[in-house]
Amino acid sequence: MVTEFTVFGSCSCRDLFNSTLNKNYKDFFRIGKTGIRLSFISMMQKPVSYDAESLDIFPKEEINIHFSEWIKMDLDKVFLEDLKNENFEYMMLDTYYDTNFGVVDIGDNRYITNNIRLNQTEFFKNLEYKRFLTIQNNTAEYFELWKKSCDSFFEYLETYCPDLKVILNPSRHVYKVLNEDGSVSESEEFKLECKKYNKYRDLLDEYILKNFDVDVLEFDDNTLVYNNHLWGVSSLHYEESYYLDMTKQLNEIIERNNLLKTNNLEDLNKKFRYEKRKHLLYKIKHYQKASENPSNITYTEEESGNSRFSLNCDTGNNIIKIQDHEKKFPEHNFTSESDARFVCDYLNANEKQMKNLKSSYKSLLIENKKLKNEIFNQQKNE
Repeated sequence: MVTEFTVFGSCSCRDLFNSTLNKNYKDFFRIGKTGIRLSFISMMQKPVSYDAESLDIFPKEEINIHFSEWIKMDLDKVFLEDLKNENFEYMMLDTYYDTNFGVVDIGDNRYITNNIRLNQTEFFKNLEYKRFLTIQNNTAEYFELWKKSCDSFFEYLETYCPDLKVILNPSRHVYKVLNEDGSVSESEEFKLECKKYNKYRDLLDEYILKNFDVDVLEFDDNTLVYNNHLWGVSSLHYEESYYLDMTKQLNEIIERNNLLKTNNLEDLNKKFRYEKRKHLLYKIKHYQKASENPSNITYTEEESGNSRFSLNCDTGNNIIKIQDHEKKFPEHNFTSESDARFVCDYLNANEKQMKNLKSSYKSLLIENKKLKNEIFNQQKNE
């Protein structure tokens, strides 16, 4: 059975549902109507009236027709109605368009997404008032507008789409490029994009993680872009392993949700979602520190809350150690920061409670596997 998806975000989400880039995705997912090239701020506004011909971009070639359609979608604000009317099971979202595009204030407390080539339309040229807002140049003002819009968006989902499950994709700009000959190079242009945009993605993602019960994917900071990507080389156009890894993670989330729902263990599921969000928040908190001093970073007693266990991260050797300050627990080394953080938090929390959570989930996985094997054997015998 395939799972119904929609996307509110950028190509790092939408491209997971493209057979050229992720050839087997249809074995698992079906993609419906999507909300792309939309700012949170713009989407939560009332529709903006326009003359259809005023959105034409010349010359009227295929790419410009697409740009006009995306601008029309933004002005019509139709995506919310699509969410309410379609039977989507999951929505993947990211915050790319708010950090990279920004909005245009067109007066009377109305905002539209600053889409590519919007300024080439007669609609834009004829606006009586227009002021560009970006999170880089108007951080405080933009962030306040965005938070209100984000809150309104999740309130809308709770009211009209209560069964829709939201998955945050924390993808980021990267600067290492996989070339066709297998070599890896570094792009100075993409390094600048990482510096310009990623910290603001952190800011917006952090707000969602702290305030809403979403599932999250894990983005590998060592992800490479591909210089022969379908859409051309870009700091967000990744090589094949990204799409395969994200597909695997999506299937794991779907399996967990189905399994725990079937067994009436939603509280356990909420705990797992909470832990995943906490891991990503921790990563965001220490990302800049790791970038500035990659040789050796120690998470101090103050940072770990004077707890018995803390992390010592040697990013130069890609090793994260869990240290027991009572020296009763053997030192454990990890290559995954999120795994290390989970174990460290686990040890510092109520151990009995956490053991019960993990044991319950493991038992369910085992039982689920047995059930699948039984069904398979029955079908085989038939």
